[in-house]
Amino acid sequence: MIGTALLGHHWRRHRAALLLLALGSAVFQVVMTRVVPDPSRTQLIREIVDLAPPPVRVFLGEELVANLSARGFLGFGWVHPFPLLLLAVWAVRVAAGALAGEVGRGTIDLVAARPVSRGAQVSAAAVALLGGLVVIAAAGWAGTAAGLALRPLEGVAAPAFLPVAGMLLLLFAGAGGVALFISATRREGGAAVSWCAGLLAASYVLDYLARVWTPIAFLRPLSLFRYYDPQRILRDGVAAGDAAVLAVTGAGGLILAYAVWARRDL
Repeated sequence: MIGTALLGHHWRRHRAALLLLALGSAVFQVVMTRVVPDPSRTQLIREIVDLAPPPVRVFLGEELVANLSARGFLGFGWVHPFPLLLLAVWAVRVAAGALAGEVGRGTIDLVAARPVSRGAQVSAAAVALLGGLVVIAAAGWAGTAAGLALRPLEGVAAPAFLPVAGMLLLLFAGAGGVALFISATRREGGAAVSWCAGLLAASYVLDYLARVWTPIAFLRPLSLFRYYDPQRILRDGVAAGDAAVLAVTGAGGLILAYAVWARRDL
């Protein structure tokens, strides 16, 4: 009963944002299926891409650059900054608001006054965070499926993108676990947002720079984005090692959040 009340609290706070983020995820992937060029145009695009500097080619993705296939274009849609930003917004918003945000607003006194353990508060936040990520990632895949139904592309099937959506979900579940830990250590929602958003941005930039600048390539495994590559997933399937790293990171962050939140002064 108490768990339901806590989840209802998160739902009321974040439902409008969740609707907008899920809608944006779906619409973006539908649009991606519409902008895939016809085979007659790929040669021109290949010539343009060949003239681009190496950092731009790395950003676009190896399969897209090498083959300029429809699958490559749609795969790029799953690593484009826009869908990544949508899930990042949800992970940071819920994690920061659920713990540090409640402390900063003073509403934690109302939550703590109820017969509910601190562990239940973290659990409710984790369920809300993960549930929203599932909705947004599923909406993105539904957008891909709807787009392919409206415009079938040779050699491309919507089920092939289910593992991509799953790994995108796992990527931000891992980031969300870390964000909950950070939130459990802060006293203001704004500070938690700054730390979580800053770390996510730094992780993204590190992955990109490590791919284009050889001297720091050895640092790339430190970025969570290193373990999410839609083109490789479409080609070879999900790598168990990549999934394990993201899952362990999220679980580790969540465990630390439980430990800190149980002992800290509210």
